[in-house]
Amino acid sequence: MPIDIKIASSDDTVSNEVINLSYFNGRVAGERSVASFLVEGTSSDLLVSVLAFVYSLAVKKIPGHDFWLLLGNSAWQSDTRMVRYRKLWGALKFRGHEVVGGADLQESLIEMGGKLKFFGALRLSELSFNTAIGALLAERCSYFVLLPRGYRVRSVLCKGWSGQLTEDLDFIDCICKENGLIFKSVGEFDDVERGFVSIGSTELIRQLLK
Repeated sequence: MPIDIKIASSDDTVSNEVINLSYFNGRVAGERSVASFLVEGTSSDLLVSVLAFVYSLAVKKIPGHDFWLLLGNSAWQSDTRMVRYRKLWGALKFRGHEVVGGADLQESLIEMGGKLKFFGALRLSELSFNTAIGALLAERCSYFVLLPRGYRVRSVLCKGWSGQLTEDLDFIDCICKENGLIFKSVGEFDDVERGFVSIGSTELIRQLLK
C-alpha cells in the first residue's frame, strides 16, 4: 500500500523546521543543508518503507555512490574474551539482528580505559532494508550514509561516533567533505511521525531532491 512521505528541506542547519545543529560544546556546525523524509505512524514497517524510498532516490539521483549502514556500540563494554570474539556483527547476529543482502562487511575496535567499543560498516542492497532497520533499532548508535563508490570507509570506523547528531559534528564534517550524505533515523515508538533526516552539502541535498 502506498504511503505518504512528507519531504522538507532547508539550506540552513541553524534556523529551520527540519533539525537544528547550531551548537555543541562551543562549536557551531559548518555550512550544511538538511532534508527530512517523514511518515505518520509508529510501525517499524513504515521506517523500512521510508528507507526503501530514500535508497531508491539516492541511487537514481546521485549515481556513483554506495549506500552504507554505519553502526556502533553506544555503551562501552567490558574487555572479555567473549566480547572480543563476537565483536560487533557477531554480537548483533547472536541477538537475532543479522543484516542480510549486504556486502563489504567491516568493523573496527576502539579501546579506552580497559573498555571496548566496536564500529562497523556494511554496504547495503535492496535486499537489506528489513534487517538493516532491525539492526538500527537494536543499536541506536547508527547512521545510513551515502558515500562515493570506492571510498575507504574504514577511515571513518577507526574514529567512531556517538549516534547523536549534535555530538557527531566531526563525523558529519568527514562525510560531507567526501561528498557524502548522512541519514539519521528520527522518531520514537510513541511519536506521531518517523523517518529520516539527511545532512550534506547544499549541492548534494538539492541534487537528491530535484
